[in-house]
Amino acid sequence: MSDHPPQQSQTNHYVFCVQYHGAAFSGWQRQHQQKTVQGELERALSTIANEPVTVRAAGRTDAGVHASGQIADFITAVDRPAEQWLRGVNGLTPDGIFVTWLRAISDDFHPRYDAVSRRYTYLYYDQGSSNPFLQSLAWCTGGLDDSAMHTQAQALLGEHDFSSFRGAGCQSLTAMRRVDRCEVRREGPVVIMNIEANAFLLHMVRNIASALHHVGTENPKGYISQLLQMRDRTQLGITAPAQGLYLAEVSYPSQAFPEVELPPLIRQR
Repeated sequence: MSDHPPQQSQTNHYVFCVQYHGAAFSGWQRQHQQKTVQGELERALSTIANEPVTVRAAGRTDAGVHASGQIADFITAVDRPAEQWLRGVNGLTPDGIFVTWLRAISDDFHPRYDAVSRRYTYLYYDQGSSNPFLQSLAWCTGGLDDSAMHTQAQALLGEHDFSSFRGAGCQSLTAMRRVDRCEVRREGPVVIMNIEANAFLLHMVRNIASALHHVGTENPKGYISQLLQMRDRTQLGITAPAQGLYLAEVSYPSQAFPEVELPPLIRQR
């Protein structure tokens, strides 16, 4: 018997930022015979590595949802310069996916569990419902009172039970979440909601976007506060369309990740 311990195969851990246009994909999560963002990234990276590669993300997004700052990682036995991985994955993924940066990371990093907050943006185009150029990028709707939307959105700040905004099938053990920031502002014909929290429930942002849309069209007094107090999803109407939602940024204060150039409407003021 050998006195030497068995050799451990060396692994390399990489983290990257990916942007994608959700209209072309059936969401983030890998699905059989469906075109997904995770599936396309894994196909490209596995081709480069010549071995199966699994990609993890900061958060899953639904079909039609976009991302300008999704953070993901993968582990592989293959050691290549970051520039080669970056060039290769962008050359092998379809239009609608773009990796903005990629770098080596410590073994203990996890894109989901190490994130301290996430920021989502929701876009409403309030000049009508028939703009063919924006139908996959925003909720095309009628006129909105963005001032009333912003005022009522402030009721969401702090830690609350968000059961009224929780999608069916949510597997979280608790509906308690902490919202650190929620603003609504107008940029010409586009009304922009930015919301940042420590974490989100299934469909939470789209349900908040729906509730604020109701405020913007009907302006019922205290509507958001009442929904929070009811803790009952049936008191809210439809879930807002997926195409208006963007995963804008994920925050890791302990990591000095590169800044990403965000589209103008997605940037924070």
